[in-house]
Amino acid sequence: MYTANAIPATRLQAHHFSLIRALAWKNVRLRYKSSLLGFAWSLLNPLIFLGIFLLIFSKAFAQVPNYPVFALSGLIFWSFFATVSGHILGSLTENAGVLKSLAIPPLAFPIAQLMAGLFNLLLSFIPFAFIMIWFGWRPALVHLLVLPITALFATFLFGISLALCALNVYFRDIGLLWSALLPAFFYLTPIAYPADLVPDGLRWIAALNPLYHFIGLVRSVLVEGTVPNASAWITAAWIGLLALVIGLFAHRVLRRGYIANY
Repeated sequence: MYTANAIPATRLQAHHFSLIRALAWKNVRLRYKSSLLGFAWSLLNPLIFLGIFLLIFSKAFAQVPNYPVFALSGLIFWSFFATVSGHILGSLTENAGVLKSLAIPPLAFPIAQLMAGLFNLLLSFIPFAFIMIWFGWRPALVHLLVLPITALFATFLFGISLALCALNVYFRDIGLLWSALLPAFFYLTPIAYPADLVPDGLRWIAALNPLYHFIGLVRSVLVEGTVPNASAWITAAWIGLLALVIGLFAHRVLRRGYIANY
């Protein structure tokens, strides 16, 4: 029997994965509990932005073939990034009571949030595909490459969010800071506008934004219908791996003080 001062398990073991699955499913259910629209809420945010983009930018970026599909492909992944990063960031502080009383690895909660987000994203691919078909997009085998891109993007997202999550235990300002930075990332990332709109002299600054590379991969596959070159894949893989290493390192270094700072 565990007491309120019990030290949580520090490493994931085989029996913890059934717990993570249960937590992920709980997160999915709680997200839409007592909601009239349910899953439709996850589609509403990108569609509202799409409507705004079509109203304001569709004629401004007339050089972009099929601008609705172009914009929606970026919005789907931006919504995934913004939503899941916020959920992971607060996953430890929101479950402080459980972590103080039960021997559960803290890492289980961020992973469960990622799994819930991925489930939601993959499920949303179906209605979004029908919407893009309505705008003239036609599915092809090359579009299946969006799945490994999603895996790389999720690796990057988890690593960055885990580092923020660990810091948030000690400094609650991290959550507020992240909420303030997200709109800046949105406009710095070529979601509403084409990447070639960035001046050549500033292209290297845009390349420092990891989302720039992932959205570029998504657009190559879903919008252009081409296989990204090896350089694009390698860059995305390195960004994802580096983010994961940073996140796991931050978690490992800071986890000993979690209990005292919840």
